[in-house]
Amino acid sequence: MLALGVTLTGCAGQAEPAASGTSLPASASPAPTTPTPSPDDDGTVAPDDDVVGTAFAPVGDELTAEPAADSFLTVVDVRTGEHDGYDRVVYELAGEGLPGWRVGYVDEAVEDPSGEVVDVDGDATLEVWVTGTGYPFDTGHEEFAEDLRPGAGDVEHVTRPLTFEGMTQSFVGLDEQRPFRVTLLEDPVRVVVDVQDD
Repeated sequence: MLALGVTLTGCAGQAEPAASGTSLPASASPAPTTPTPSPDDDGTVAPDDDVVGTAFAPVGDELTAEPAADSFLTVVDVRTGEHDGYDRVVYELAGEGLPGWRVGYVDEAVEDPSGEVVDVDGDATLEVWVTGTGYPFDTGHEEFAEDLRPGAGDVEHVTRPLTFEGMTQSFVGLDEQRPFRVTLLEDPVRVVVDVQDD
């Protein structure tokens, strides 16, 4: 049985119900008023066994979760979607195990390890780290190598994922800072970032 720890840092946040065997934080904060994003990529409800864990964060919070032991994955696809009440960024992974993550807003998009400032479209930048990852030549899976500019919705730009020493970094450019949530799905493995819409 999988034990996945998710941590909220900063202000109080809200954890959504999780699948059996998943450890998530409790919170006294009210749920968001917009429709709750469903866990499946196309906005429909996924089977319960697809959802490994999910947590909600108000603006100012950071969400973190540790990868499963011996995880070794590569981000092979990134896609976006616009739904009623939220916009979505999906990081699909291939390899062994389940990833962790660290997601939160930053004042400046600084690429690791170069220290170079990345030009990200939008007035707010959400930094997404996916952990438990490996280089393509180690995992045998090709890393997704494109920037995305959806052209609609609140997500204006998603930078290509870049991997260094077991962590993969990407930035999401938004029109403004908004509450968000992170969900881990299986079959295939996906880290899903949902940004609350107006």
